[in-house]
Amino acid sequence: MKQDNRSLALDVHILGRVYKVACQESERKALLEAVSLLDGNMRKIHESNKSIGVERVAVIAALNLANELLQSRKDTERAQQIANAKPDDMVYLQHRLRDFSQTIDQVLNDM
Repeated sequence: MKQDNRSLALDVHILGRVYKVACQESERKALLEAVSLLDGNMRKIHESNKSIGVERVAVIAALNLANELLQSRKDTERAQQIANAKPDDMVYLQHRLRDFSQTIDQVLNDM
């Protein structure tokens, strides 16, 4: 099946405003999902403080999304490190988790 890479100019709606955005036909679905995510974030910020301007709402939304992206990258990196851990490392981690769990149980029992 051949991918359609025609260029499109889409009108997207973000916080009640219309923006014309160019994309390839094959990117349309991803773009619309991104628009929906951004619009939702901006609406939530705007609803919590109606006195701030659209530009500030956009900056706050961008910072929130960038923070989520960075956290996701860190989580992925940690998961890859765990997946690539040597068997000895895993045994060590299992012992540490068991010790930690026992310490928690002991603290809770002493309460």
